Amino acid sequence: MSNGTSEVMPLPPSRRRFITVALGAISGAIAAILGVPLAGFFALPAVRRRDFDWAEVGLVEQFKSGEISLAILKPLKRPVWPEEAPKMAVFVSRKADGSFEIFHSHCTHVGCPINWNPGAQRFFSPCHGGVFDQDGRVLAGPPPRPLDRHEWKVERGVLYAGPIYLVNDRLERVGHYHA
Repeated sequence: MSNGTSEVMPLPPSRRRFITVALGAISGAIAAILGVPLAGFFALPAVRRRDFDWAEVGLVEQFKSGEISLAILKPLKRPVWPEEAPKMAVFVSRKADGSFEIFHSHCTHVGCPINWNPGAQRFFSPCHGGVFDQDGRVLAGPPPRPLDRHEWKVERGVLYAGPIYLVNDRLERVGHYHA
């Protein structure tokens, strides 16, 4: 039955070709099974917005008027597994009128932790020489703005720190902090 055209007969699949396709399919399945959770693990923290929730600072009576004290925050909400509540420090200044100022403990330049020096009455950033006065104003170095603050409230004799906000050079609130 030859009509001038030759029909190509398909070759039977070889073992080598079958093993190559099977191994490729298995490798793809393993990559998908492992890749999706790994991609989520690395990508989700970058896109998830972390709002600062209220945290307990301490009893009001432990903060003396006219002094600046270091305090470790105690979060009111416990994070869901697998995260652990981060340890966060703040500097608390109690004013003569009984109000408070709670300073975020990181420099506004690149986020290095700051230290309070009571003898010099200054905050110092060890990374690039940033210096702030007792009100958080920039005195020296590269920081672009004064120290960020936390909202605060007192309930039943306990001081709480809330969301972080930014201030301008006149110490007026100008915006929210986004980590």
